[in-house]
Amino acid sequence: MTESPESKPRSEPLSGAPTDILVVDDKPENLLAVRAALGELDYRLVEAQSGYEALRRLLQQDFALILLDVQMPAMNGFETARLIRSRDRSRHVPIIFITAFEPAEAEVLEAYRLGAVDFLMKPIQPEILCAKASVFVELERRTEQVRRQAELIKAHVLQEHENALSEQRSRLEADALRQLLQEQRHHASELELLNRRLAEDDRRKDEFIALLGHELRNPLVPLVSGLELLATASPEVAQRTREVMKRQVEHLIRLVDDLLDLARVSRGKIELRPAKVRVKDVLDQALALSGPLIQKREHRAEVQCAAADVLFTADEVRMTQVLANLLNNAARYTDPGGTLSVSCVERDGGVEFAVRDNGRGISPELLPRVFDLFIQSREGGEGLGIGLTLVKQLVNMHGGRVTARSAGLGQGSEFTVWLPLAARLPQSNVPRLQLDASEPAPATEPDVSSSPSTLNVALVEDNDDARALMGELLSSWGHAVSQATTGEVGIDLIVKQSPDIAFVDLGLPDIDGYELARRVRATPGAKRVRLVALSGFGQRSDREKALVAGFDFHLAKPARPADLQRQLAAVRR
Repeated sequence: MTESPESKPRSEPLSGAPTDILVVDDKPENLLAVRAALGELDYRLVEAQSGYEALRRLLQQDFALILLDVQMPAMNGFETARLIRSRDRSRHVPIIFITAFEPAEAEVLEAYRLGAVDFLMKPIQPEILCAKASVFVELERRTEQVRRQAELIKAHVLQEHENALSEQRSRLEADALRQLLQEQRHHASELELLNRRLAEDDRRKDEFIALLGHELRNPLVPLVSGLELLATASPEVAQRTREVMKRQVEHLIRLVDDLLDLARVSRGKIELRPAKVRVKDVLDQALALSGPLIQKREHRAEVQCAAADVLFTADEVRMTQVLANLLNNAARYTDPGGTLSVSCVERDGGVEFAVRDNGRGISPELLPRVFDLFIQSREGGEGLGIGLTLVKQLVNMHGGRVTARSAGLGQGSEFTVWLPLAARLPQSNVPRLQLDASEPAPATEPDVSSSPSTLNVALVEDNDDARALMGELLSSWGHAVSQATTGEVGIDLIVKQSPDIAFVDLGLPDIDGYELARRVRATPGAKRVRLVALSGFGQRSDREKALVAGFDFHLAKPARPADLQRQLAAVRR
């Protein structure tokens, strides 16, 4: 029979494991409901009406299970759980969160990150609570029993081992010392090799950073000159200047896209969209993408595709990217007027693409590492040298293989890609709620005309130029825009004016955007405004942190007009 801590003595199992259950809820009636639900179980309930009281209880004794209410004043359940997990003594105690509201996806992620084992919804169903409490308490008992038995076995083994060592110490001391010296020499050799590899990786990283700085600065020169020239240029000169600036902006976008693609693939963030595709279609699209560079370098392209009509399973966009990268690589590393040849055949249950050139070739030292990150011949053309790394990783995701061959410098090179005809491609597990400008956009753009003709928009951004231009863009779409340059002013603006939507920079000078969102959401009577975070950081952890703070969406800077329109259209859906 379960009783309150004042009326029942503590029961101890034979294993010595704790059987007490800590129940944390700020409302007495909820504590009474839990006590009644667990009344038939032989556990003692210890009650706490706040997170602080719960922490004091945990200092006094151990518990087999914690039932923790999410919504509590002063310190909510998540904050309490975080402090519980920070102590070694209570780090592994199972926690069941109890809430009256269906938890949001971000809250569920946060809860499980904090060590939650389950969620229960109010009002509590006694049978479910009893069943789950019994399972986790019994599991804690068994775990503690196993731990104690393991400690006894360990102590016994250690004692036996010590006895054996004592008996053999005089005979083995010389052998042990000799073995120790050998191991030290071996470790010293491995450490030296590791240091050489680290130094080489550091050198390659520095070279890559220098190359990245060079490639990013080069387009800035015509952009800066063009901005100055546009102020006084004739219409003809202005048109040519705009065309140059457009090409340089597109070059910058390609550089950034390559970097983002590499980061996404390395972290498993690429979502493949598998479909049956025709070999010729992929090859034609890749040749079209690489055509301008091939023509610019005055190369001759020869195509022989014996498997043109063969169908295979792949993400058509990503495989087009793979072949285009190989063609671009061949074009850059072949002197003007060279020959590129592309072939495709059906082989070994798959389709094989081959891209050959009569260019500068690959040295024997570089060939085994040609697909590694930061590896690039300095004799090549423009680019960051990460295209081949992307090729290998994308091909691996498709269950295929890619190889490189070259007879040496000046002997040309050949890259071969083999893909299975029928492959089971992995899907990304990134929730679609976290889609932002750093991920592929949906196939269809939002119908902005279906949105209200005028929305009240708040823009909180400390960068004057970014705020001014974004404000002008939103106003040009017919919306009423109010602006703020700091977090405190932004909170006052949002709470008092109750806009339909607010775009908030996370890196504000006084309080950050996360704190702004928390305070807006905590303001009594505040209208449920749609909060959209703007940030230069677009990693998954950044998006999750924004959602937990109270934002409805996270956009990575620079936010594209289509992304902004999507958020505006979502206000009245």
